[in-house]
Amino acid sequence: MKYQITNISIWQNAKFLAVVYVPIGLIYSLIGIIFLMMDIEALKITAIIFILAPFWLSAMVVIFHSIVATMYNFLASQIGGIEFELTEIKE
Repeated sequence: MKYQITNISIWQNAKFLAVVYVPIGLIYSLIGIIFLMMDIEALKITAIIFILAPFWLSAMVVIFHSIVATMYNFLASQIGGIEFELTEIKE
């Protein structure tokens, strides 16, 4: 059986991806805290950028996903969406 993705929910997927990226951002935050504890003047701005990573990373994911999903939805309406086949596997 063949299926085709004809529409991607922009806001729902963007919210989901933003939440998925928070733990990745938290790893960056820990690195930023380590940079701050090193007390090297040249690393202070980098440390702040790293500490704020959960916020800016999630925001960037929402923005770029919205752009890509909008482009996909437009193209899917014009030429068709991604098509795939599913095969049932017996347990």
